[in-house]
Amino acid sequence: MYKVWEIIKRHPLVLYLMEFSCGGDKTFKSTKAYGLLKEMENYVYPTREDDYVRCYRYLFLPVNVRGKIKFVPTSFCYLKEFDEYEFFVHTKGGIRVGKGDGELPQCYNSLLMRVYEFMKMQYEDPIFITTKDIHKYYLVGEVELKYVIKPIMSKGEAKQLLIHYKENLKNKLPSDDMTLRDYLEAVKIVYEANKLEVGNDLKELYKRYADGRDCGMMDLPLDDKEAFKEWLNTEAHCSGHPFEVIRGGFITYGVYLYPLRNGRYTIIANDFVDEYINAVKEFLKRKIPFRAPDLINALKYLTGELVVKVNGYSNFPRHLFISYSEVENKKKIRWEEVEEVSYRRRRDS
Repeated sequence: MYKVWEIIKRHPLVLYLMEFSCGGDKTFKSTKAYGLLKEMENYVYPTREDDYVRCYRYLFLPVNVRGKIKFVPTSFCYLKEFDEYEFFVHTKGGIRVGKGDGELPQCYNSLLMRVYEFMKMQYEDPIFITTKDIHKYYLVGEVELKYVIKPIMSKGEAKQLLIHYKENLKNKLPSDDMTLRDYLEAVKIVYEANKLEVGNDLKELYKRYADGRDCGMMDLPLDDKEAFKEWLNTEAHCSGHPFEVIRGGFITYGVYLYPLRNGRYTIIANDFVDEYINAVKEFLKRKIPFRAPDLINALKYLTGELVVKVNGYSNFPRHLFISYSEVENKKKIRWEEVEEVSYRRRRDS
């Protein structure tokens, strides 16, 4: 491993720089850096190529972690249409490089040079790298949520709630015809379930807690079925979020309540599982017909049985991100396989 240590010494690199936090633009016009990436293509075979890109996944970046050598997966692609390269550190992001008179910042240049030199070493005198050798902050894995946080709900409670929900699915209203008042009364139940302050003015209540981009819904009369029906068919699907009745955050989505369809409301959780479950329980208590497509995943989330990504965004909740450091029982993580790029000499020999 002494050759690897020499590479690390020649190109000092603070680990946090691999978060691509050098600041500023992430697009650079540097013929020198462009030429280095082009040179790297001579050593390896593409893992993917089509009319638009030619990609190489994965090349390893050696790093010093408390006196031990660990490896970080990196990749790069040639963008044929733009005659530019994209270089990535796995799970952290990347930069784009084209021809020009500029220079890469030293942090990126050191990173790229270290990858280049280790790639040449692997080409000439390869060492075998396993998942155990890869820095775990730069791998994606899966783990059950109970190994990250303490479960919020018992399996028994979740089972009873699901049984109650399936029974309630037998209920449906005879018609989907409804007024804006009918819809906002159902919305009010969501707020009451979450112990939010409520008043008598339904429109003002909606404006206080909903997303606000209502596609003109608040301009409708409260008691005109035809007006609400026409709005649903013509304007409700604008670029707004009229049915996000509990607003989300800057990148998150809140609880959605959709009007009647086939005699039932529909409640969607997105990122707000606790608020969603509160609404589901209240609708069940009042025997209101509704569908809850997210319910099983939400119950798995609350009981800790949900399988979530590590160092990546999970499919549910919509913007759940779990980092490696947050996992309490790291032995339970199932890591993805990262296979090193094929070197030309290996394939030709």
